[in-house]
Amino acid sequence: MKKLTILLVLINLFACQEESKQSDLINLKLTEIQGYGPFEKRFGFLDWTPLTEKGIWGKTEIKTTGIPKNWTKSNVTQVWFDSHQFAYQNYKQGNLSDEFFNDLKVSWKIDLNKRKLTEKPINCFVHVAIGTNQNDELEYIIDTNYDNDFSDEEILKPTPRAFELDYQKLIKKSKSVVAQISTNSGIKEKEIKILVLSTSDGDLIYNFPQIAETTYQENKILVSNGFSNLTYDDKSIIAIDDENTEIVGLNEFIKINNDLYKNLGVDINSNELRLLEMPEDTILYSSRIGFNAKPFTVKKLDSKDSLKLANFKDKLLYLEFWGTWCAPCINEIPNLKKAYDKTDRNDVEFLGVAVFDTKEMLKSAIEKYEINW
Repeated sequence: MKKLTILLVLINLFACQEESKQSDLINLKLTEIQGYGPFEKRFGFLDWTPLTEKGIWGKTEIKTTGIPKNWTKSNVTQVWFDSHQFAYQNYKQGNLSDEFFNDLKVSWKIDLNKRKLTEKPINCFVHVAIGTNQNDELEYIIDTNYDNDFSDEEILKPTPRAFELDYQKLIKKSKSVVAQISTNSGIKEKEIKILVLSTSDGDLIYNFPQIAETTYQENKILVSNGFSNLTYDDKSIIAIDDENTEIVGLNEFIKINNDLYKNLGVDINSNELRLLEMPEDTILYSSRIGFNAKPFTVKKLDSKDSLKLANFKDKLLYLEFWGTWCAPCINEIPNLKKAYDKTDRNDVEFLGVAVFDTKEMLKSAIEKYEINW
């Protein structure tokens, strides 16, 4: 039986020249509304780890006062509204090194030409104090007036996270803050709700329950930033109306009235959603069902040779992106082995692409789980 080489890292996703044909760019003004729409309710954690224990990020700490004296456990954490601005202003203040900020520019895709960031510190984040009182109940305080003092703020109790919650009611009673973000036309202020819940593990989680909407050709289009960053730098997800379960990510394609458009995301400077109408004869590549798979090249584990997706042309291919650190991936291995053993390589090939992994851990996993493809 022919064995397929396990691949170590995904090196490159090639831009497709076929998509660069002349197309029409559409800019749609957005209106912000409270709620989650059809999008998944993603939350971030309010961290119990002191900022001073987070390495280089510890230098971004600003001293605060007013933690309740009856709290038996406490921490002050930062909730970012504009992560790129937060990193930039701390870099300019000397809290982040040149090397570290340059690494962030690559990993966070910070483009200083795309959006004007200000050297002067702005309220692009807010302090949140979390703690447990003498009755071992979770509590939190949001520094809504940005004075770095919690003594003049209301002590709040989080709602326990549950499968069925009246989120609109929770949003209505959640605290509001005025967040500042950087744009090419200056600093913009946005009033934003912060919803905080507690988990069964004793953690506190939060998000910004806000989406945006616009209309195009009599269709309502909803846009989400993932509920964690107001600037759409990390996510710009769209859907057609509240009933549509098809969620389309950044640089993916959506059909509107039988025409196909590419989601170019939100321009925070103009507060517009950008869609690119694709010509009918365009060859499209996407990670979504119904499109040609994105071409890529990967290195073999024990060789300097590489493989391309094109090497499997005209064959059925089971393609899995996985890692030794991924528990669901490891749990799936027995099922993949059964499928591999019960199929013929003339009918279907198996290809594993391991990402964010090391050769040593990968070789160990291959041997341990007797992976043959």
